[in-house]
Amino acid sequence: MGQPSLSAFLARFPEFGRVEHGVIVAVLAEAPLYVDQNWGAYEELGAMLYTAHTPTMQGFGESAAARFENSRGVTSITSGSHKIIYADSRGAVGFEASPHGQRFEALTRRLGAKLVSIL
Repeated sequence: MGQPSLSAFLARFPEFGRVEHGVIVAVLAEAPLYVDQNWGAYEELGAMLYTAHTPTMQGFGESAAARFENSRGVTSITSGSHKIIYADSRGAVGFEASPHGQRFEALTRRLGAKLVSIL
């Protein structure tokens, strides 16, 4: 299957229609680090879910999760690698912190794929 196109991604996730397309294209290009041909028929879906999760966690998009991202606080800062961790009101971090990430993680478990943390 390979990497989904920008138009396929926007058709599946229209809440990102107003996000700068360069942001989405960059994350789509990064998706193969987390989703590869071992995902079989679900490779494109996995790449799209990963791609939807990442800008949501950066506050992009028109979903409630993205709006929430813009209003929540920092829970941890590491200066050396510039790592900043945010947590939602439930304390969720990583893929658990967005609906798209939760679906990505559930699909990963279902396929028996190895999940790599993005933190």
